[in-house]
Amino acid sequence: MISRWFFPVATVGVIVAPLLGRWFGESFFLCELLSHFPVQYAGVAGLLVAFWLGKSRCGMASVALLGLLLNVSLCVGPFLATPPPALNRPPDLRVFQANVLYTRTDYRPIIDTIRQLKPDFFVLQEMTPDGYRAMSALKNEYPYQDSIWAKGPCFIVVGSRTPFTTDSTAEQSHEVLLLTSMVRGQPMSLLSVHTRTPLLPSWFAQRNRQLAFVASQLSRIERPAVLIGDFNTSIFSPVFKREFLDRQHTDLSIDACRTNFGWKPTWPTFLPLLYIPIDHAFVNTGYKTANFRTLSTPGSDHRAICVDLIYR
Repeated sequence: MISRWFFPVATVGVIVAPLLGRWFGESFFLCELLSHFPVQYAGVAGLLVAFWLGKSRCGMASVALLGLLLNVSLCVGPFLATPPPALNRPPDLRVFQANVLYTRTDYRPIIDTIRQLKPDFFVLQEMTPDGYRAMSALKNEYPYQDSIWAKGPCFIVVGSRTPFTTDSTAEQSHEVLLLTSMVRGQPMSLLSVHTRTPLLPSWFAQRNRQLAFVASQLSRIERPAVLIGDFNTSIFSPVFKREFLDRQHTDLSIDACRTNFGWKPTWPTFLPLLYIPIDHAFVNTGYKTANFRTLSTPGSDHRAICVDLIYR
C-alpha cells in the first residue's frame, strides 16, 4: 500500500531536482547531473499529478506541473523556432560526427554512412587504434586523417578531403582537436572535443575546463570555424548555458547549430525515455547553419550529428 505521503514527497522531489541543478550545478557535480533531465521531470510530474488528483483536491500538484512545463519550455524553446528554408545548392561545408562506442568491432555501418553523406570532414569519437586502422578503407575519399587521445581508451579520429594542420598546443593542454584547412578555396578551422563524463569532482572540473577552452577558442578564431563533439553535457546544464548560450547572447561570436532545428537528443539510444542532447555543434561568425540533423548509428549508444554550413 502506498503511503499517503508518497505523492506529495515525490512531487516535491521532481520540483527540487531541477532547481538544485539550475542553482548549484555550476559548482557541484551532483547538482549539475540533476540539471540534465527537466523533460523527464515534467513527465514524471504529469504522472504524479494524475494519481494525486485522483486522491486529493490539492491544487499544488497542478501548480507543480505547470512550473516544470514552464521550466522545460524556457530551456527548449529557443531551439524550436522555424528552421531556415532548405538550400537549393550544396553547402559550403558539411561535417559529420559520431560517437561510435569504443567496444565496437564492426566499423562498416560508420564507413557506409560517411560514404553516403560525403561530408568534407568526419569526426569520430571513442575510437580505438583498431578503429583508426579500419578508417583506411576511406583513404581514397579521405586521404588526410589524424587522431588524438581524448580519455581512457578513446581517441578522436578526423578525416578530411583536403590537407590540414593541427594545433599541438590545444591537443597537449586540453585534449582538443584544432585543425586548419582550406575548403573550396576558403581557410577554415575545425575543433572537436570529447570531454570527461562528470561523475567525479575531478572529471567535472576537467570537463568544465575543456568546455571553457573550446568556447573561448571558437569565439577568438578569425577565420570561419566550427566546433563539434561529444560535450557530455546537455543544453539544460548551467555550465553549458554559461559557456555557450550566454556567450551566444552577449558577444554574438558563436551560434548553436541546433538553434531552430529542435533540441534533437542524442544519448542514450538504449534508454529513449532518458534521451538528452549531449552531442553539439557551434559555429563562429564565419558560418551560418543551413541544416542540423541527427542520424542513427547502429552499434552505438549515441545518435550521430551532421551539420551543413554556409558562409555568412
